[in-house]
Formats: sequence, structure tokens, C-alpha cells
Amino acid sequence: MARKKTKRPLTLKAMLTRAPELDGVCRQLAALALAQLEQEGPLGVRQNEQLRRALATAGDALTWTATAAHSDDSITEVSKDFMTMAKGGSRAMGRDLAKQLAAKKVEVKQLNDTLASATKLAEGPDTAYPAEITFSYTVRDAFAELITKTETVTVTETAEAASAAAALARSMPARTKLADLMITELKRKQSQLEVMTKGLSDFIESSQGLLREVIANLQ
Repeated sequence: MARKKTKRPLTLKAMLTRAPELDGVCRQLAALALAQLEQEGPLGVRQNEQLRRALATAGDALTWTATAAHSDDSITEVSKDFMTMAKGGSRAMGRDLAKQLAAKKVEVKQLNDTLASATKLAEGPDTAYPAEITFSYTVRDAFAELITKTETVTVTETAEAASAAAALARSMPARTKLADLMITELKRKQSQLEVMTKGLSDFIESSQGLLREVIANLQ
């Protein structure tokens, strides 16, 4: 008798090739898992709706209805897809954080380089105007979150160049402090992400009821 072939689960790469829209779903699933960890409690109404929509998109793209029709334990099968996508989203978030942290660690050096260039620009007798001074630095947004902002100052004469250089010099202590704070915050987020990733099975388990509803509504 021929041996029955075992259906192997799709890899994340295969999933994304088959349905590129799942890239955003992966990130959202990971973000919601992280939110649940940080708020130390169940997801809120709005967050649950976001999770429902993300799972519905995944279910439609990965034909979970077919899985349900051909499997005696469909919830286990689709949970594997859920886990694969959540892990993929976590890895993507990890890459983003690593990239941000690497850039933030050299931000102060780049600001000092920009200051030196601006000073040289102001003191240069042969400087051609107008000229631009571009630099990135850390600020707090309207929600008091630390973000990176890029600013370009256009100067049209020596006095303006000197004033821009002086303003940048005065701001260096405050901007250095904010950059250091953001480095600390990014490292904290990396630690939280690591904890969340290790506990993804708990997040998926807590979402089983919603996952069953999604599968039922897809049929």
C-alpha cells in the first residue's frame, strides 16, 4: 500500500509569495501580541477588531475554508499559520528596531559633523548661496513618544549660516540627551519583543475563540 503523503505547512516565504498582502498582516499580529504583553491584560475592543480583520485577511489569502473542509482539527492547522505569521512579524519588527538603534547610536556624531560643516560653511569666504544644512535628531511627538525628525535649513548669506550653526551648537546638549533616551527606549523595546516572541503560543491560545469565529465567517 502506498504511504499517505503528509501535507507540510507552508513556509512564511511561500506564504508571502502566494499572498504579498500578508506582510502587513504578519506585522500587525506581532504588534497586537506585543500590545497585549505591554498592557498586561486582554486586548481592547478596537484591538480585537484589528485582530479579527488581520485574521480574516489571512484566512482568505490562505484558504482556511479549504483547510476546515479537509481537516478534522482545522483550528490546530490554521493556528500553525497564525504562529508562522506572528513569528514572521516579530522578526520584521526586530529588524526594524535593530536598524533604528544602529542609526540612533551614530546620531550625535552625525550632528557634530553637521555642526562642523555648518561652521565651515559660515566661515568660508567662497561659499555659494543659497546653501542647505540638513540634519536628523530626536524629538518628542504630540503623544510624548520619541521619534526621529529630519530638518533642512536653507541659508542665503553668511550671517544666516553663522546663526544656523550657533543654533545647532546650542541645541546639542538637549539633542544628545534625547538621543540617549531613545537608545534606551529602543533597547527596552527589543527586550519586550524578545519576551513577546517567546510567549506567542499564549497569545495564540488566548485568541482561539476569535480565530474560530473568523473561520466560521469565512465559510
